[in-house]
Amino acid sequence: MILEFWILCAIVTAVVAAVRGGHSLLWLLIGCLLGPIGILAAIFVPSLKSKDPSVAAKRQSEIDELAKPLREGDTKTVSAKPKDR
Repeated sequence: MILEFWILCAIVTAVVAAVRGGHSLLWLLIGCLLGPIGILAAIFVPSLKSKDPSVAAKRQSEIDELAKPLREGDTKTVSAKPKDR
């Protein structure tokens, strides 16, 4: 009974986050870990969808920046392979 409730909370969290513009898989995992608290978190986190175009564009650019892969020449790249000299 408790397991089914926790799974339902995870699904509801993912759906709420997707409707508000969030990444549903990430929020599904958050819902799995936090249960009913995940639903509240998905509700109270600011929506990524905004009626104000400047706010929406700013939030979208932040998301795009996070989604960009690290470039090979980037100095912030962490690698276990030694550099060829």
